[in-house]
Amino acid sequence: MTRFDPHRIRSGDEPMHARSPLRMRLTMALIGLASAIGGVVFFQTQRATGWVIGCGVVGVLAFVDVLVVARHIRQGPHYQPGRDIPPYRPVEEPEDLPPSRAPLSRRTREQVYLAMMGTCLVLIILAWTVVRLFSPGLAVAMSVVAAFIPPFAVMVANSRGRDW
Repeated sequence: MTRFDPHRIRSGDEPMHARSPLRMRLTMALIGLASAIGGVVFFQTQRATGWVIGCGVVGVLAFVDVLVVARHIRQGPHYQPGRDIPPYRPVEEPEDLPPSRAPLSRRTREQVYLAMMGTCLVLIILAWTVVRLFSPGLAVAMSVVAAFIPPFAVMVANSRGRDW
């Protein structure tokens, strides 16, 4: 059995059963709720119905989050990490899992990252120099696709490999 180290804050057996700092999440949800209420009031005075509806939806989501967080806080330390609350026991892995693939080397990860980011740049450049002349809608769609590539490229580049 491993001993609890208070200097290494672990909130669960991440990423399977991660827990969040609930007091901070409650504060952020209350700020979101107050901002949404302020937006509803402001946009109501400006007679901007679409913005009123948008702020109302955000307010409802923030209120639901406040309720969920308050419920978890009342359920005790199982849901609320802290220095005095040890992490969950790791979930036991089933023994009949297939063997995992070998990790990628650093060079391979770098090459995949560069290929993905190069694809992103090519999509954006082509979209706004050539494709926009024929179909502005397709240029926007290409830009949206290009916007989703960098987060995945970063995940590939930062994944654990053989050099760790």
